[in-house]
Amino acid sequence: MKAILGDICYPKSDAIIIPANAKGIMSRGVPERIIKDGLSSISKEAKQFAKDNKLKVGDCFSTGPGRLTRRGLKRIYHSVITRLQNDFTSIYIINEAIDNALSEVVQDKYESVSICGIGIGWGCGNLDPKTIARITVEKCSKYSDRVDIKIIDSNEEFIKEFNNFSKETL
Repeated sequence: MKAILGDICYPKSDAIIIPANAKGIMSRGVPERIIKDGLSSISKEAKQFAKDNKLKVGDCFSTGPGRLTRRGLKRIYHSVITRLQNDFTSIYIINEAIDNALSEVVQDKYESVSICGIGIGWGCGNLDPKTIARITVEKCSKYSDRVDIKIIDSNEEFIKEFNNFSKETL
């Protein structure tokens, strides 16, 4: 596992895990950047999946990568951390959501996945980056023997804390 300061839209991996809400609306934070780089087909697919399925917080669903295929991406996993776009989330939900998303990536037999700081961004409660880093290290450690995991985020504190916790865990 390695963590780098960067943009999740340039993952150099088979799949990415991003935060989501149960309605499939992708108009803020990381999901908004994904739409900007990958085109609106991702958003349409996410909204349709949410409409057709009763999603709850902690769930995970996936969509195609849209135009991000040109960057080698094969699948986007949407980790549901809020019911509605402006709802708050909790560390318990983040814990369950990351676990469910990584489980699906492994089940789908992808070789590599990139994850951003799920729950630290604006619009979902702005959880403590240090706490989210600890949770992310714990969940990633559980799956790191089955899939190559890379952490990519633009939050310097999250990346620093992830690397610190990662050294302690290994």
